[in-house]
Amino acid sequence: MVYVRAKEIKGKRYYYLVKSKREGSRVRQITLKYLGSTHPDEETIMKLKNKYEKNLKN
Repeated sequence: MVYVRAKEIKGKRYYYLVKSKREGSRVRQITLKYLGSTHPDEETIMKLKNKYEKNLKN
């Protein structure tokens, strides 16, 4: 599953495209792409999700 995650670092918010991967009983988040400090619009998010989910299935 690919989704956008916001991290707050030193009071500033940054956005990343991440995927979840189960390792045993834990779920790890793997960063796929840094998206910047401004929240990406829905169209950009959907394009990136489709691109990375398609690549992950192959």
